[in-house]
Amino acid sequence: MAITYNLVIMKHSRQPLNRGRLKKPDLVFSGANYSCGDSLSIYIALDKNKRIKKVSWDGAGCAVSLAGASVFSEMIKGKTISQVKKMKSDDIIKKLEISLSPVRRKCAVLPLHIVKDEKNNAFSTMAKQSI
Repeated sequence: MAITYNLVIMKHSRQPLNRGRLKKPDLVFSGANYSCGDSLSIYIALDKNKRIKKVSWDGAGCAVSLAGASVFSEMIKGKTISQVKKMKSDDIIKKLEISLSPVRRKCAVLPLHIVKDEKNNAFSTMAKQSI
């Protein structure tokens, strides 16, 4: 069965925004969708007001999960972690401009779920360095 993606998915999966690792992140969130094998780490640098100043991500997955991570990374700039945790899955889906099956939705919103999931507690690299 062929899957057809829109231009937004193709653009963000082929030329993802903010992909890579920040050199000195304040927070790192990591997680995976074990049902399909997608995995992501999200690296965040905060400003003095605890707003997201820089964000990057790295990982492996399908075109939908890569596009979702790319779009998500742009959406959260300037927000606090609390504001990000209040975001809805539909916020990402709307930016992707596509209707997705429930299985593909999980791929698209993986970065949001990684940040929201308490098991993926962010660690502060600054705190880690002071140990």
